[in-house]
Amino acid sequence: MRVVALVFAAGSADTCHDQTGCGECVNRTVVGVHACYWCEIDQGCHAVGSAVSPCTPGGADDACISLASASKCGHKSADACDAAGSDASKPRQIHLSLGGSGGMRVTWKTRAKVSTVSVMYAEDMSTAVGELATIERSVEYLKSQGGHGYHHVALMSNLRQDTTYQYRIVCDGVTSRVRQFRTESSDHEAASFLVVGDMGYGAAGEAVASRSRIEILKDRTNLTLHVGDISYADDSFLHLHTSCPEEFCYEAVYDNYMEWIENVSDTKPYMVAAGNHESECHSPACLVSSEIKESLRNFSAYNARWAMPSLESGGVANMWYSFNFGPVHFVVVNTETDFPDAPEADYGDGGKIIGLKAGHFAPNGAYRAWLNTDLQEASENRAQRPWIVAFGHRPWVFQNGTSRDHAVEAAHSDLFQKYGVDLYLAGHVHSYHRVSPRSGNPAVPTVVTGGGGGGGIKKDKK
Repeated sequence: MRVVALVFAAGSADTCHDQTGCGECVNRTVVGVHACYWCEIDQGCHAVGSAVSPCTPGGADDACISLASASKCGHKSADACDAAGSDASKPRQIHLSLGGSGGMRVTWKTRAKVSTVSVMYAEDMSTAVGELATIERSVEYLKSQGGHGYHHVALMSNLRQDTTYQYRIVCDGVTSRVRQFRTESSDHEAASFLVVGDMGYGAAGEAVASRSRIEILKDRTNLTLHVGDISYADDSFLHLHTSCPEEFCYEAVYDNYMEWIENVSDTKPYMVAAGNHESECHSPACLVSSEIKESLRNFSAYNARWAMPSLESGGVANMWYSFNFGPVHFVVVNTETDFPDAPEADYGDGGKIIGLKAGHFAPNGAYRAWLNTDLQEASENRAQRPWIVAFGHRPWVFQNGTSRDHAVEAAHSDLFQKYGVDLYLAGHVHSYHRVSPRSGNPAVPTVVTGGGGGGGIKKDKK
């Protein structure tokens, strides 16, 4: 066994790397022992136990194929190679977001680079070919370790109100199943929305109970609002009972989270706000690789994986934007960057010591100017949309009125009061609080719902 182990360590890497197809890869042996695994994400062959690839983390086992007994790959049969090509092009992690008046965006991931992508939509896909959506972008934000997949965005437009639409995605001939969504009602009289914040993935992210609750509530709501800290991919190295303290798990955890919520996000809009855990990756595996940490700095994964209606509302990326739904004008605020003394004004969540440069998504003062204009227009349009609801990551008041994050308060509170924002939804504090100002107090009612998982839930004060 010792001789075999030495042969694996010294010679298998090159032997495996030379294999150009899945079948050749998984059937390759060294001294009679299967030595390689095929990774669908980078479409490469790697040596078991010696190569770092996008399929290395335990959370990515489903993306690799191997016959080696020492491999932890989820697929242990060479027959899986028959579907490897289509699996790499398969649309995954499908999620919707509102795309302005009459528009709906759909975003998804493919493990491999694809040559052609299309989205077709119609009221009934069984009787109509469907309209072609506008493809807006296809990006790969992390090229390290052979690449970690591509993220695609398309806009379905000219949608009629109060109508159910079906859609499907095609990537290099691989077609998703037909999904559907319903546009908002034309009377704007009512809307129901699900609010979640600070939610990790699975048992390691302390989020199983929250995910179960979402499953119960999803059919009763029109859309989901996630008030920041999505998946806690950056903190996966803290999951000591997994392999993540030693491995680069950021992408695997984020991918798993997106797969986990897909049956919520592929039929109803899933709208997000930036939290501090979106800012960068500060795990040991990130810090030792200049390529990885640079690729993941300044909210890059967050802005690539999601596509909010900033273009239609004058916002910037997914950092700040607004949208209308039912009787509500929603304003998504940026509590992390682009205002004086912002938490990530210049550096990410790791701070000056280990954090990388962050913020500066727009010129100084641009964010506040946008917020003022957006709230003013919403205030003047209350006859059509009587409610103004803001959501962002950090609260500046919680529990029994305790004040916190004064810089965030200074950037937002006066404008909220000036234009009569009716409700502010936030997370960050891992608990649940409702703060209702007393009569005569101009402060905005606030709900803090940072108990979705991802960190220990703090005990509420009476």
